[in-house]
Amino acid sequence: MRYLVLNRTPLTSGLRFPDWIGADDEAVLLTDTAAVSTDPRERTAQLAGYAHVEFFDDFHFNPLVESQALAMHRKWGFDRVLALSEFDILRAARLREIFGVPGQDVASATAFRDKLDMKRILSEAGVPLARYAPVSNLADLLGFVEGNGYPVVVKPRRGGGSMDVHVLRDEQDIDSLLAAHRDLGTDDGAQLIAEQYIEHELLHVDGIVLDGEIKLIWASTQGDSTCLDIKQGNALHSCLMDPDDPLLAPAQELTRRALAALPTPDTSMFHAEVFLTEDGRMVFNEVASRMGGGMIEDVLKLGFGVFLPEVYVRNLSGHEPLDVPAAPLRIAGLSLFPPRPGTLVRIPGECPVPGITEYRTYAEPGAELEPAKLSVEKIGSVLATGGSRAEVETALSDALTWFERNTVIQGRGGPDSAS
Repeated sequence: MRYLVLNRTPLTSGLRFPDWIGADDEAVLLTDTAAVSTDPRERTAQLAGYAHVEFFDDFHFNPLVESQALAMHRKWGFDRVLALSEFDILRAARLREIFGVPGQDVASATAFRDKLDMKRILSEAGVPLARYAPVSNLADLLGFVEGNGYPVVVKPRRGGGSMDVHVLRDEQDIDSLLAAHRDLGTDDGAQLIAEQYIEHELLHVDGIVLDGEIKLIWASTQGDSTCLDIKQGNALHSCLMDPDDPLLAPAQELTRRALAALPTPDTSMFHAEVFLTEDGRMVFNEVASRMGGGMIEDVLKLGFGVFLPEVYVRNLSGHEPLDVPAAPLRIAGLSLFPPRPGTLVRIPGECPVPGITEYRTYAEPGAELEPAKLSVEKIGSVLATGGSRAEVETALSDALTWFERNTVIQGRGGPDSAS
């Protein structure tokens, strides 16, 4: 069989499509140029095993990706299309339908990518949601604010990574939104959705469906951090829940209800978000049919001993399925340290905090930093493991304190400041 692989993320040593597919089949790669190393040795290792590779600049907005895929299909014929990124789910589905090959179709991909379509389906199924409405123009937005009051969350219907998410608390915030979205004043309108803002603790539920059966479904908590906080320069952390956590089963059940209501593919990874309200209720936010980002895949690998993208691709390739534990072998967590505006003066090279299994840096002294635009942007990160959530969260907290004490960012027009 011949597999078309669409890729936009760095081809690290752990992302090995040819190995997962197997030597008896072919993998053809269409990749973002920036996803491949410029170092000749690393580049050779990253591209080893592919039958053919094509590179594309500006991969996200480049329609030549699909055009080239179609031309190659006419020449060689593809049997499957693989894509792991949130922003390639619909692109891959369109190609499958053109090629006439199995896999997630456009209707399913749209239900998971378009937050308005998703919430309509979930609402009809009785899944508890925050109040919501489409926003195409200013009148739509003002009507929603009048009916629900402030604060209101406005975001793209097909966004990701907390990109372009706005929390409106007053008329000044509405003016800021209008400045950012001039499409609100056009006849075609904006592709936005407004939602009631809910004070919450964010739980995310991650897992995988294999041959129509949920093999892994486990919840993590972000505690007192949120995806929006990192855009304000505050660290984001997440930790797997303990097996005896009373919130685990309700979060799993709510996610099962959502997956049952949606056109979930027979084989699919998923990443769901659940709001735990201040009065203890659970309100479903959204779910994607892909692996969670922001190093969630690393946490699951540490906790469960398997790399879900590998499990997913191997299953689609018809290989002997990997054993996926139903509960974590150990508790694991992550913390992301975001940039702040200014010049990076100092960043530590090694982390001595007990319980930290891996520390990574993503910037070097002298770098000019800007505020994070995505919830996964970072200049440093840590992974931690332990026997319980409390133990892991202590290690993450200690690592944050250590990082802030040892990282210096010189603010623009001001004194040096710790990150």
